[in-house]
Amino acid sequence: MVRVMPLASLVHRLGPERLRPLTETTGHEVAEPVFVYEPGRTPSGGIALVPGSLPGAEAIGELAAAGVGAAIVRAPEAEAEAFAARLAAEGIGLLLLTEPLGWLELAGQLHAVLAGSPAPEANGGGDLFALADMIAATVGGAVTIEDPHERVLAYSSLAEQPTDEVRRAAILGRQVPDLPYNPNSYERLLQSAAVVRFAGAEPALLPRLAVAVRAEGELLGSLWAIDANTELGTPAEDALLRAANLTAVHMVRARQARDAERRRRTRMLGDMLDGTLSPGGCAAQLGAGPRDRAVVLAFGQDQPVIADKLAEVVRGYFEVYHRPALCGVVEDRAYAVLAEPVAGGELPGLVRRTVASASAALGTLVRAGLGYEAGAWTELPRARRDAERALRAITHRPELGPVAGRAEVADLVVLQELAAEPGEVLGEPVPAVAAMLEHDRRYGTQYAQTVRTVLAEGPRGGTAAERLAVHPTTLRYRLRRAEQLFGLRLDDADARLVAWLQLRLR
Repeated sequence: MVRVMPLASLVHRLGPERLRPLTETTGHEVAEPVFVYEPGRTPSGGIALVPGSLPGAEAIGELAAAGVGAAIVRAPEAEAEAFAARLAAEGIGLLLLTEPLGWLELAGQLHAVLAGSPAPEANGGGDLFALADMIAATVGGAVTIEDPHERVLAYSSLAEQPTDEVRRAAILGRQVPDLPYNPNSYERLLQSAAVVRFAGAEPALLPRLAVAVRAEGELLGSLWAIDANTELGTPAEDALLRAANLTAVHMVRARQARDAERRRRTRMLGDMLDGTLSPGGCAAQLGAGPRDRAVVLAFGQDQPVIADKLAEVVRGYFEVYHRPALCGVVEDRAYAVLAEPVAGGELPGLVRRTVASASAALGTLVRAGLGYEAGAWTELPRARRDAERALRAITHRPELGPVAGRAEVADLVVLQELAAEPGEVLGEPVPAVAAMLEHDRRYGTQYAQTVRTVLAEGPRGGTAAERLAVHPTTLRYRLRRAEQLFGLRLDDADARLVAWLQLRLR
């Protein structure tokens, strides 16, 4: 039997620190399945996870026709609100994912709640909601837990306790409304180590008790309890003060868990990229098969964005597509390491979708450079260098697009690095030249000599055939075959220059 749940109840169970409703939840009901939206593959009913860019009218029609109850997106708020209005017209609810939470982790929490189980904890959020209910029952008034920026982290939901419009607005928006008396109220609160009473202004604002939440002198947030009938006395104040200490423990524990996991990933990623982790250890971390090759992605962006946030967003998209990846920040840059089972397979397309989605989510243009090493988990440092080189190239030449591997921009990479490291750059042929030289060595062909001679002669192409002692038709055939076999681009000025430099010095 399919279990149906009001969307408002689902949001409450998972917590508004994770999901923010952008449409009215009254009347909306949701059920399984929870699925990742892909055009043309929408099941009946359920909750659609939309991890990429916000879809258009055709997708909205598809979701509506399938009877989808709600969609969940991660996008800039203005875009999400416009999307919400279009979904609401089709009777579909929209929730905004506001935490750097993995999509697969979110799907697991949705499955658990819809099955009637407690929602798995994420960053301590589940604990805080249960704690808010416990504090409200003990103190005797509806409770909210806020962070130092007046964002609502959790709130109680005991039905018999009165509330007011200010609290409702704070819960709905996850942020305390900007009211003229807020600065004075929070200044009073933060200057006191005791519980502070605030008079109400009926009916918009009921009286409250509040206390700052601190740990070793550091401000972590605040606790607020409504005193609707001004009947909460000294016992309630004492209970709220004790609750502040317990809340501090929960908040510190959640932060420590997040920090520990981030440090673990960063340490592991750093060991991979600098070559200190064994090949077996690298492959085991990602579940790589014996023929999988290592891939390193280096990410950059146009506007200043916290690299940790970019890494978390990227990790979430890879999770959605079931591609195990180790993502994190090393030396102020976001990286991802993963295993690619087929050379040139689906990964480039997946990276392009991920970059587009991350750009939308962060409000800035994100780029990615790819570095490959065929089956060589001992060569991750080299793959990292290749990824960084590709990233620098497309950052310098935006018209090349937001994603590229070093092989695609090899000529530009050489030109960019020639001034700094001429010996090293010219010593390692670009892929097309390397393939041509290897073909000549293995099969005794003369493609490299032909190309070198034609490039040396320049516009005097007729004399190249004479120097090679071949017919001009044969010369033209060899050049066409060189382009077909090795990917030479002799019609491109940069490619001609690089090929000439690297062949001339051999």
